[in-house]
Amino acid sequence: MTARVRAYCAETDCMAIRQFVIDTFGLYGGPYNWLIDRWNVCRFMVVPLHQHYNARHFGVPTRPHEFVRDELALWEATIGVWEDDGGEIVGVAHSENEEPGEVWFQTHPGFEALNGSMLDWAEDKLADRVDGLAFCKLYLPIGSTLEGAAAARGYRMLPGKSPWMAYDLSAIQERTLPEGYAIRSVAEEDDIDKLRRAKALAFGGGYAPSDWAPAAAYRQVRRAPDYDPALDLVVVAPDGDYAAFTTIWMDRANRYGVFEPVGTVQEQQGRGIGRALLAHGLRLMAEQGATRSFMNSGNPFYERIGFKDTGLGQRAWIRYWDE
Repeated sequence: MTARVRAYCAETDCMAIRQFVIDTFGLYGGPYNWLIDRWNVCRFMVVPLHQHYNARHFGVPTRPHEFVRDELALWEATIGVWEDDGGEIVGVAHSENEEPGEVWFQTHPGFEALNGSMLDWAEDKLADRVDGLAFCKLYLPIGSTLEGAAAARGYRMLPGKSPWMAYDLSAIQERTLPEGYAIRSVAEEDDIDKLRRAKALAFGGGYAPSDWAPAAAYRQVRRAPDYDPALDLVVVAPDGDYAAFTTIWMDRANRYGVFEPVGTVQEQQGRGIGRALLAHGLRLMAEQGATRSFMNSGNPFYERIGFKDTGLGQRAWIRYWDE
């Protein structure tokens, strides 16, 4: 099978790649590429949020003299799309806009001959380059032919893995919130300032308000094609602030749901709030026709609440080279 690579087209490829990850889930019989949540969140939350941080925080430093970068344009310019002779997408190479030199691949089974071309694109468009030294960090499916291609090119595998965990929605464990706490959806209660405060205090303890991204950045995710305000959940504490949050993303074609992101304000942790929120979310997934939920994480918290290791996942591979 043959294919050719081209640059990403923002007007058509965002939805086309979304459909590609839906279709390839069925072709692989489970999680292999990204799931529907990650493409939505990367494009409509991660990239818009990161334009508000210093250039040294995320991605390759560019335009450091500007306070706010056009992050979306920079991210889109590095995405490669491979099409077969019929114009159908069979591969994608891109970053998640999280780390300098990072690369993710979305692949169609049967097109392993593209591995070399995809690695070439990654090293040309996505490598971190400083003073003649180049670097790539590839996140590759465990046991894939891409791992063999990377090893042959001189990449070395880093310790550890990011496993795919699955939850059987036929046996949801019941959890209850502490007294005085309540679960609400954005469709019922929409206070974006409380939400951005909770996210800042859950992820890294960003206590200073100057570290919080503006509300407008958080609203970008609501433009995602699979966003549903009834599935965007918060836990309201007795004082009215948000203690925890999660957003559910549904792939109805493949009958699964995914939580992304998930967080509990640091001072609220250890009270069973996150467990109760996810149990509520799992019930919502089942009500919408899902039979499973997936989590791409090695955090033992998810195993404790009932997620099981599928044996699938990714490992990181790195390579440095002189230019």
